[in-house]
Amino acid sequence: MAPMVEMVGKVTRSRYDELVAESVDIVEEDTRCQFALGDAALELVPLRGHGGHLPLDEGAQGVEESLRLFAEEIGLSFYTVRTHRWVAAQWPAEHRQTGVSWEVHRILASVPVVSS
Repeated sequence: MAPMVEMVGKVTRSRYDELVAESVDIVEEDTRCQFALGDAALELVPLRGHGGHLPLDEGAQGVEESLRLFAEEIGLSFYTVRTHRWVAAQWPAEHRQTGVSWEVHRILASVPVVSS
């Protein structure tokens, strides 16, 4: 049986365990925040199938214009907001997995679904 490591990096094993626990909580909070931003962007401009980049009706703002305005107002890049919106659309609230980071959801959303 391998001996228990007493130090990890520059900290004791018990401090390391505390850092891991705190960081897991931070990742979970970050995931909630990223999905909340995506959900807000989806509410602002829902995804549509064909022609999703076009305005819904004459005089309405386009998707990009609306998301750019939203991103500017909240202090994020347009690309960040667009990505959060897309991931939130791929993973509706009822399909999001607790304990799985937003980044993993983002990666899995990019995997093509193969139907048989």
